[in-house]
Amino acid sequence: MTDLCANDLEPETLVSKAKEWAIALWERAEDLEGLGSENAMHTAARWAGVTPGLLWRLRYRRPTTIDASPFLKLQNTYSRLINSVEGKSAENLIALRALPPTPARARLIRQLEEFLGIAPGEAPRPIAERAA
Repeated sequence: MTDLCANDLEPETLVSKAKEWAIALWERAEDLEGLGSENAMHTAARWAGVTPGLLWRLRYRRPTTIDASPFLKLQNTYSRLINSVEGKSAENLIALRALPPTPARARLIRQLEEFLGIAPGEAPRPIAERAA
């Protein structure tokens, strides 16, 4: 098992990060059409491969520590979700740039460039470079 505290992270910090990721996943699941809070909790737990009870505790009754396995599962699921959104946005930016320019399209291109953190007209960077 990985010793997360060996990376100079305090248990409080680990729990805070896990809570942030858990809530973000829960809220993403809630944003899906027709999904209530209870169903969203179960969906987010299924995505991350953790128990719904862990997500509930992270949100409402913050634990003092968290095991390495659920911490890493939440971290990986959150990263995968964010990277997939950024990846799809980069693909959309490439497609938009290939279309004939219009004022609305130019505004959307600028917004996507800002979201992806790239300079206007610059090619989108691979996800691995953005994470570094």
